[in-house]
Amino acid sequence: MILKDLLARLEVGFYAVPETQRYFVWTNSQIRDLASSIYNWYPIGGIIVWEMSNSFIEECGELMRPLALDLPEKNMKYMVIDGQQRLTSLLLIKRGSIRVAGPRGERERRLELFFNPMEKIFELGKRNFTKDPKWFNVTEVLNAETVSEVLERKAKLCGDDSVIHNKVLFKRLEQLRERLNNYEVTFIETKLDYLGDPLELFEKISRIFVTINSKGTRIRMPDLVLALVGARVKRARWISFRDEFNAILKKLEKRNFEVSEPVVMRLYLAIATGKTKFKDATKELDEKKEEDLLSSLKETERALLHSLDFLWREVWIPSSKYLQSHYLLVPLGYFLHRDVISKGRVISEDIRRSLIKWLILASVEKRYTGRLETDLSEDISIIGKEKGVEGLLDNLRLKSIPREALEGSYDEYHLTLLMALYHETHAKDWDLDQGPTVPFIGELRPTELQVHHIFPRDVLEVAGMDHLIDDFANITVISSRANEKIGDELPSRYLKELYEKDPELLRRHFIPIDHELWNVDNYEKFLEERRKLILEAFQSLFP
Repeated sequence: MILKDLLARLEVGFYAVPETQRYFVWTNSQIRDLASSIYNWYPIGGIIVWEMSNSFIEECGELMRPLALDLPEKNMKYMVIDGQQRLTSLLLIKRGSIRVAGPRGERERRLELFFNPMEKIFELGKRNFTKDPKWFNVTEVLNAETVSEVLERKAKLCGDDSVIHNKVLFKRLEQLRERLNNYEVTFIETKLDYLGDPLELFEKISRIFVTINSKGTRIRMPDLVLALVGARVKRARWISFRDEFNAILKKLEKRNFEVSEPVVMRLYLAIATGKTKFKDATKELDEKKEEDLLSSLKETERALLHSLDFLWREVWIPSSKYLQSHYLLVPLGYFLHRDVISKGRVISEDIRRSLIKWLILASVEKRYTGRLETDLSEDISIIGKEKGVEGLLDNLRLKSIPREALEGSYDEYHLTLLMALYHETHAKDWDLDQGPTVPFIGELRPTELQVHHIFPRDVLEVAGMDHLIDDFANITVISSRANEKIGDELPSRYLKELYEKDPELLRRHFIPIDHELWNVDNYEKFLEERRKLILEAFQSLFP
């Protein structure tokens, strides 16, 4: 869409954001840089929007606001998923002044952006720019009927009629108008179905961002759900609810678990109502007292923090990057809440092993990555009926790890499997400088751990086996110090050194002890043997 058409759509209020979305925060300097990028034909990134369905507008429309408060609300048509700051900046360039929402209420936001045609640069307004023949207000240039009108106005302000007849000024201001009007803005319109559950809608949007790895300031759809929950509590308590929810996210992040908001909300709904779909939980939420709604949020926090403790202490899972799906935290947290925390119990050895086995098999099965709604509902229902971990295991489609699941490039579930096995075998780090007592993997700080390629990338590329570099059987997890020291050293050298120090350093990482397999010529045989050792270890430890 060319910018001229986009500006027209912006001014009639086609684009909206959730009321709970963060406010317009770009500085005037950032807006200046945006204008400069457009003028120079630099890319400014795609704008992602969703054409809101009528049912969504009817149910959640009151939670939406136009980009500027002086735009008509009746025309809101598209939800801005990614691009609020850029679109609002463009509107401000066009108008020069808009009313926006802020933490202290409404306020006027002004912009005086000037362009120097001779030097082709943009600058924020200064006191003398208005009468300076070298500087032209961009908003005026955009809104004028012709460039001649702009030049005539400047000539009157600066008292210099030669400005009107300056052909270079005329040509370059025409170029500015042409570029600002005809710059092509990339719009990506998502195709989403709204089925009455705003949380489910956000999860679809989250998957979009995981795919495109966008870093922009995008909508926080869980805030819509929070607002719907918050509608059931008084305004002052709602602010407390929202702040407590965000505090949970920050605590998880400090623990290296950057868990998305929908995961926390799903667990909250499970603890508060025994259901994970917002649509199904609405009736029970309506019947709850506001203190109960807030209490359930505290229980959610406790369940999540205990889940993280379990993952680190009992499985050596150091961060969310080692989990196939963050939604594994929902049934895990709900089980700990119902069967352990609320009953004042401790996790027995049998339950511990069963939980780890479920975690591994659910990860290998890639549970919650396909049939998210169905899988979550089934598992929360099983726990609610007090069928425990055995019920969760019985509900898995996989009852054991198939050999083919250990073939090919490594995935997150491979990391879950390795770390769980390393915990059971008490695997140690490979940093020999820590001797004579080398620390266990679980004694290292989570931030110290790194994935290590046993056969280095350079060695395999030279051998023509670059397609097997990331094979699961070629990776292990050690400290960043050990990884850096080993570097690109040949396995036949550094594995031999480790073996001579203590063969258990290798055995507990399931490294074949046959020295011949450490040569690159036997790399594929090494992979097969290590896969066999890992599978046998799982079958032995979790029969």
